[in-house]
Amino acid sequence: MMGMARNRKIFQVVILCAAVAPFFMFSVATADVQGQNVNFVVNNDFDKFGRSSMSATLRHTGGNAYFYADDDYWGNLDVFERQELLSGIERLSSEFDLNIYPAETSFWGQEARPGVDGDNRITILLEQLKSGNGGYFSTSNGYSKKIAPESNEREMIVISAGSITGPYAKLFLAHEFQHLISFGQKELLRDVIEDVWLNELRSEYSVTLVGYNNVFKDSNIERRAETFFNNPSDSLTEWPNVSLDYSLTALLAEYISDGYGADFLRETLQTNLAGIPSINNALTGRSSSDRFIDIFGGWLAANYINDGSINSEFSYSKPDLKNFKASPQRLTILSGSESAVFDYSLKPWQVYGHKFLASGALAGDRAIKLSPAFNSKFAYADNLGRFSVLDKDFYVNDPGGLQYFFIFPINDKKISDFGKEEIQSFLTLNVAFEEKVLGVDFGSALKDGALIKKARESEIYVIEGKYKRYLRPEIISLYGHLDAAQAIEVDDAVFNSYTTANYIRHVNEEQVYAVWPDGTKHWLNITPQQWDASGRDWGAIFIINDLELNAYAIGADIVR
Repeated sequence: MMGMARNRKIFQVVILCAAVAPFFMFSVATADVQGQNVNFVVNNDFDKFGRSSMSATLRHTGGNAYFYADDDYWGNLDVFERQELLSGIERLSSEFDLNIYPAETSFWGQEARPGVDGDNRITILLEQLKSGNGGYFSTSNGYSKKIAPESNEREMIVISAGSITGPYAKLFLAHEFQHLISFGQKELLRDVIEDVWLNELRSEYSVTLVGYNNVFKDSNIERRAETFFNNPSDSLTEWPNVSLDYSLTALLAEYISDGYGADFLRETLQTNLAGIPSINNALTGRSSSDRFIDIFGGWLAANYINDGSINSEFSYSKPDLKNFKASPQRLTILSGSESAVFDYSLKPWQVYGHKFLASGALAGDRAIKLSPAFNSKFAYADNLGRFSVLDKDFYVNDPGGLQYFFIFPINDKKISDFGKEEIQSFLTLNVAFEEKVLGVDFGSALKDGALIKKARESEIYVIEGKYKRYLRPEIISLYGHLDAAQAIEVDDAVFNSYTTANYIRHVNEEQVYAVWPDGTKHWLNITPQQWDASGRDWGAIFIINDLELNAYAIGADIVR
């Protein structure tokens, strides 16, 4: 935030929590011994019986984990069932030591080790959980009782006791272990609070990482796909903790790893940013002009079109995922004459697809004019493989073979601080037919990050969304992927369709500056509330590197 520090406190949250602590904060402890009995604090929202505490006994010690089993659960088993449980624990322990632990720590990074308990082994508590819950993780356990009185003072995760003898226990363990790693890497080491949706996305991908989705039938990703494609309407970032939430993140993880590589997901973890800003930062680090909205829009196209022969970005790489296709929430048949206004009420980053059948609707120089209302954004994709993110007037022509196009309205008004229940916002799109295309047609549409200039003029601007920012030649030279000679000449109508902005922010910092013509930068020493009240647009802030930031002299703060 601008000019405003975040106040934090320690509090218990299942899966994720806000916390401030050093990475290693532990007391010297001796190893647990077989048969040791411990009274654990547990989460009554997840416990089958609503318990806040339970006793458990150490039933197995592996190379990297202690396995404690719920005493009440153990007491209700006969001799045969107890032996079956012990065999299941041993199999899970072996899988953890030989596959899950080395695969995840080598990829994501190390959990806090030895951590708060001074023991290199983590604790895996087998608890009786409510139906539909495979496990959970509570960050309070990673702190001493002086900081978090409800802490068990262990690096630990909880797995459903009833799952141990079945095929899903290893999936639950792979998922929850990523949360433990994320807690150490993100919150303890870097003092950053991760967004729930992105943390869950990495946990869902961990199941793929360790190989449990290699065979599609009866896999986790098959179940997630079936859940999502039966109801493709959820918000990605809102998190009421239902099955559909996990399905969205699982599929988006597959899509991102397809297009950018699995390393991209690790980069979002090993940074001092969270959520969408961490994704944008990873894109900037790769000299990509894409932003999260481009990834999200492409992913929507993959869900509703899912045909790599049209555009590789419109599909998944997993062969079995190519068999799924979401049904559009709205269908419009274009006759070639009508004009219409379409309104959409959506939560932040909610999945929604509007299909337009356009076969035969265009002829000659006629085009479809798409006009997003103020502060509305849409992704466009069609059967010719064309894709773009729209926030201003756009023209769709038919070079031959246009059958349909999709409009994906995107509520991008929030990029952080998501909760269990988000508020809907309205987006509006005007659709009209015109005999002559004005400005630029689809084929020459300009992408974010492009350099533009007026004909016969030397001043060069970089564009982002609906904004353009002037760049002096010496500033352009600070970016290896920019070439002044490649600046695109545009007519006055196109040039003036972009609003000039002068706001900048370093990729790894929150401070926003205004750059003045004299080459000075001025920190906007105001709160986010003051920014909004002033009528400034968050979309007008350009992300820059450290070379450009340091190229400007420091000027006086802006305080209103």
